[in-house]
Amino acid sequence: MSEETREEKMNVKLVFYIGLAFFTTGISWGLYDTQVNLALNDYFLGVLLIVGFWMALDNIIGVIIQPIMGSISDNTRSRFGRRTPYIIIGVIFSAIFFALIPTGFGTELWILLLWMFLFGISMGFYRSQAVALMPDFIKPANRSKANAIINLMGGVGAIVAFGLSGLGDILGFQNIFILVSLIMLVALCIFLWKVKETESYSYQLLLEKEAAHTTETESPKIGIMQSINEIMQEDDKSTLFMLLAIFSWFVGYQGVQSLFTIYATNEDLLNLTPGMAGFMLIFVALPFILFALPAGIIATKIGRKKTIKIGLIIMAFSLIIGTILVQTLKAEGIGIFIVIMIFLGVGWALVNVNSIVIIWELAPTIEKIGAYTGLYYFFSVLAAILGPMIVGGITDIIGVAYLLVSAAIFLIIAFVFILFVKRGEIELTEEEKLLRKRAIQEL
Repeated sequence: MSEETREEKMNVKLVFYIGLAFFTTGISWGLYDTQVNLALNDYFLGVLLIVGFWMALDNIIGVIIQPIMGSISDNTRSRFGRRTPYIIIGVIFSAIFFALIPTGFGTELWILLLWMFLFGISMGFYRSQAVALMPDFIKPANRSKANAIINLMGGVGAIVAFGLSGLGDILGFQNIFILVSLIMLVALCIFLWKVKETESYSYQLLLEKEAAHTTETESPKIGIMQSINEIMQEDDKSTLFMLLAIFSWFVGYQGVQSLFTIYATNEDLLNLTPGMAGFMLIFVALPFILFALPAGIIATKIGRKKTIKIGLIIMAFSLIIGTILVQTLKAEGIGIFIVIMIFLGVGWALVNVNSIVIIWELAPTIEKIGAYTGLYYFFSVLAAILGPMIVGGITDIIGVAYLLVSAAIFLIIAFVFILFVKRGEIELTEEEKLLRKRAIQEL
């Protein structure tokens, strides 16, 4: 295949509209992570292991649902495509249950847990599809840059959430949660207006391949367990080590994010109000979205794995140095601590933008893009389940002042795993091979 074909210009506007689906997850979880943990902390009297467990409820649900839904969407054919039907249903119900969550703040624990549970189910129903949709439109050579835009959209959602969190002390968090739900629904409407999944090159290619099957031959169905079994049997364990690396860095990152407002409101540390503690995370989210696209460009220049390694080093050092500064300066060091958080966001951009792109490159066929996206979320969401509990449990033992160090340990473990990943850079994948074969036949 010619370089001209491989370097086909990316439709930035289309990627932006596709990213609106991921935007809905960023804005809702951004507010969820900053305020629900504080509500739970009041119920469980500061025992972070228990708070961490309940903060992981949505992820416990997601780790079961998301891989299954990713696989189901691979095998779905409808007038809306294979991903979009689940995005429609998931966003609508997520917005409804998200708006109801604050009704459990300071009232009855079972009310809070009920809405958390239903929100988690709704989010798990569509999150992997929201991510798997992009590679259906964008060819491999441009996927790092396109994924940067998708992550930028998620980051914008988080920034909006953290900004609104800062207004929660004034406007009330019930109103803020309702506002976020309305924003989710508006984003869904724009997404449906601008994104026609059935027009994607991958979906059209898939239908063409299936039409070529004889009536006696069924199109193979892709199962999540089948994909796991294939990965375990591979001679090259790159996919396995990549998934383990993803698991490790999400344990660290999710552990910090889920418990940060408890750390920041501690009177012996930063001593912030709940609203301001949530707002502080904007200094991670903003540099993340600003550096998301450069992170994708850097990866195309020096390689995805090398970019991820640099990001992990930046993140680990930021958390360790941040701990030292807070221990030394307390609340007076808030300005310097903000700078540390900015570096954390830059490092996270380098890591997160390029991680799922490697998983896509490791997928053996286009039919398995959704299944491998599901595997990515299986490991990342499993980490999100265990991260708050592991980091919270360690923090219960060594003290809340060392929350950031506990997380840094898992970033270092992830760095070790990534050393064993040998594949995942831009390769000639099956869809490109088919297009090349077609071009040869036309000649």
